[in-house]
Amino acid sequence: MNEDEVRCAVGFADSCELLSAAFAFPDEALAAALADGSFRDDAIACLSDAGAPEAARDRADRCLEGFTGVDAAHFEGVLRKGHTILYLTPGNDVPVWPYEAAFRYTAENHQGAPSLFRSARTLDVERHMREAGVLPKNARKEPSDSVWNELSFLAYLYGSAAAAVQEGRVDDAETWRERAARFWDEHASCWLPLFMDKTREEAPRQTFGGEYAALATLGELVLDEVGADITRWKNRG
Repeated sequence: MNEDEVRCAVGFADSCELLSAAFAFPDEALAAALADGSFRDDAIACLSDAGAPEAARDRADRCLEGFTGVDAAHFEGVLRKGHTILYLTPGNDVPVWPYEAAFRYTAENHQGAPSLFRSARTLDVERHMREAGVLPKNARKEPSDSVWNELSFLAYLYGSAAAAVQEGRVDDAETWRERAARFWDEHASCWLPLFMDKTREEAPRQTFGGEYAALATLGELVLDEVGADITRWKNRG
């Protein structure tokens, strides 16, 4: 991994971390960053570092430009209502499940309520995380296979690979890239792109939450680039 590859890895790490923040329960910092345009600037810069083509960066710019200039204090409340309606509606009629096991269970047309903590998929996500030496702080209170946790984990894997190279630990860097590829193949790629697509479909239908369609567009752009990067790494000579 040369200097350009390190910059790309850092770009992917930062892109995934930014997405993680976008889909976690909204807070004052997210609302302020969207309102003052810094989230938009960071997203485009991260995609640029990751080597995304100009067309992808332009699309990211367009999908986020509508947030710039909104009243941040009011916008935080709007985002929270939208997030709750889209992802946290009580019962089984959640418009978009934000947890891998539940999302895939529903997508596969199983009947009955999905398991949120003890499903095989959730436990396997935790296995991946433990093997990498990290687990969400709130793992006992919330499933580890949430969209924000899995994106944060991808960020951690990419960041660890970049750090290993910068420190001269080339073999360790390969291990981190292998972990990223394995997690992408076994989990992230199996539902995160579909989650973004489902969010874009459902968000405009809700009384609140339309803003998440734009964030999901950014998510699709980032995940397309992550998938292409991992494919290139697996097919390297």
